[in-house]
Amino acid sequence: MFGLLTDDVDPARADVADETYYLTDQVDGTRREPLSGAINSVACWGDTAAVRENPDRVAVSADGTRAVPETDGHHWATVCPTDPAHREALLERLESVGAVGDVRLTTLGFPGEAFCHCERCRRRFAESECTDRNDWRAGVITRFVADAADRIDGDLTATLYPDPYPGHLRTRAGLEPAALAPHVDEFLVPLCSIGYETTYWVESLARGFASELADLEAAFAVQVSAPEADADRLTGLTCQLVPHADRIVYGAGPENVDVVRETIRRVRSSNLLETAEKDDTAASA
Repeated sequence: MFGLLTDDVDPARADVADETYYLTDQVDGTRREPLSGAINSVACWGDTAAVRENPDRVAVSADGTRAVPETDGHHWATVCPTDPAHREALLERLESVGAVGDVRLTTLGFPGEAFCHCERCRRRFAESECTDRNDWRAGVITRFVADAADRIDGDLTATLYPDPYPGHLRTRAGLEPAALAPHVDEFLVPLCSIGYETTYWVESLARGFASELADLEAAFAVQVSAPEADADRLTGLTCQLVPHADRIVYGAGPENVDVVRETIRRVRSSNLLETAEKDDTAASA
């Protein structure tokens, strides 16, 4: 029901939640040794260090816009998802990380609707049987996830962009949940804020995803991260999310792990979880 997301070993080993999501490979290129017993998160195409080392690897739009931190709307650099060398190295890394435990994929899709129009992508689309570029892009990502699943011994979590409107994930990033579901065990959606001064939008997005993913066998998790939120705020937020998600994952470091621990304690001591389980049982009857 509850997870802790962190890049710090001490909170990861503190037995705060049911599962620990550990940030193993991050978008800036930082790599850590995978943590046994954790769900190790690996950034797929988001890799600023790889693009700085080889600028030709970056995803580009038709007008030449590069998916790099200097471009508006991009907080890291994104490697083109058809780059064969990066793809193979990534699959090898996932196989290595997956030998230690479960794996979460982040920065999984294309970095926006306008990407990628590099020469390789233009050629591969032209040579494909697809007449719709969105069909082709979704195929690129789905095949990668299928190959990744074959390399991983444990469970696989796929991170989705927080846009549940039907068809938007496919158009925006090449992510098609129905096609990905046979290859993954869980979808995770980050819905993060600084302090969650308002929470209605979080509940609305979670409800939307619960509806969109309802017919798929993969579980649905919501990630919440708020460095300035206290236990009162996170507990109230959790109460709104529990009816819609199979798991709530809290992002935390040493400075706020106690807030997460207290939040989970409060929710567990209430009758909220028991009520949610009764609702699930009645719905499936």
